[in-house]
Amino acid sequence: MDLEKLKQELLTRWKHAFNELSLLPEFKKKILTEKYVPGFRYDLKDYGTQAFMLPDGKVFPEARAREINDYHFYGFGADGKPVYTAFRHVVNNINWEAYYSYSDDLVEYVEFCITEHTQIPSCIKRILYKEGRKVGWQSLLLNTRGSANNFDGDTADEIIADMLGDQYSLFISIEKYHWEEDRIVTADGLGMAPGHGEFHYSQHYSYRPDGQLDEIRAVCETGNERLTWVRPDDAVNIQALEEEVAEKLAEAIIDTLVASRIETPLSLLEINYHEIAEYIPSLSPRSQAFTTEISRRHQDEDIFDLIFLSTELDHPYMNIRMEKFERPFKQFMQIIEREEKWEIAAAMLRKVAWLLTTNKLYGRLPVSDDFAAYAIDWESDMEEFERILGECGVVPDVISSWQEKGWL
Repeated sequence: MDLEKLKQELLTRWKHAFNELSLLPEFKKKILTEKYVPGFRYDLKDYGTQAFMLPDGKVFPEARAREINDYHFYGFGADGKPVYTAFRHVVNNINWEAYYSYSDDLVEYVEFCITEHTQIPSCIKRILYKEGRKVGWQSLLLNTRGSANNFDGDTADEIIADMLGDQYSLFISIEKYHWEEDRIVTADGLGMAPGHGEFHYSQHYSYRPDGQLDEIRAVCETGNERLTWVRPDDAVNIQALEEEVAEKLAEAIIDTLVASRIETPLSLLEINYHEIAEYIPSLSPRSQAFTTEISRRHQDEDIFDLIFLSTELDHPYMNIRMEKFERPFKQFMQIIEREEKWEIAAAMLRKVAWLLTTNKLYGRLPVSDDFAAYAIDWESDMEEFERILGECGVVPDVISSWQEKGWL
């Protein structure tokens, strides 16, 4: 199986799904039992493992999990497997419905976003089998699950062409698995993510002495490595895990800054992430000399862009050394991804910024009196920046002084 061929096969499947909304009633008729579950469950990525059929344990506390639109309906067929699901966004009146289908060679999940203006296949996940072995994975997910799109009157070909031409529209994942004896040892992968374009990678599987899969590590074309899966702990305390990740990530950020020998005292530290797509942040430090010079040159001007949206030439976005936090971070993000609680991941990064701001980098580097670290996705958070600064430990007096200087 060629990865590009598998990608084109997935896109063709997506096109065919535009004509399958009428199939949903057929799958509803197969329902023998039903269940309402808080959040997303029965992810096809878990199919064939215990996690697929035993997903009831919500990790986040009920008070944080049970928002008004958080419950999903699942219907189960004669064999106990899910055949249909539905969920909705109450405020915006957006509905999603999906069906599951099973055969010896293919297991499939097909989801539709249904709005006043658009009825579009928003997610397709497929597992390919050959002689009982999993040999391929295909996944396509629309950014915002299709809820932000209005393609009223457009044909399937026009919608697909429009989305393929927009680098922020699609998440695509294609994998081809290689077996040795009774286990997968490696996989070839092709991916696409909003803002990142298309990329290739390989997956390497590691097993415990008892034969259980322990972790999966991806190696990019550049040679960079990243954990993509770790075996979950049997009993996880999400609050403790969140604290551990925040503290270790804060320490790793300081280690990176120290090793990079940046100009100090430091005035600002941007911790940049991309909502849903990337929560391992990149760093953009700005020295006190830099912000002072910008303020001197542009007195009585609005200099927000120059202060916050430009990066010093000597300090472009920096990657973080991951050794200290990689495994607990992946454990945390697997829970976030499974339950699609992206706001919790953003809150964790703002906790990191709060630790760095209030502790002034723990004294390991010189900082200005009004030093601030802030976690931000400029694409989604621009309008909320001042509120976010407060969440990141910046006190009102500092925010007021920045407003007086034209920074905000």
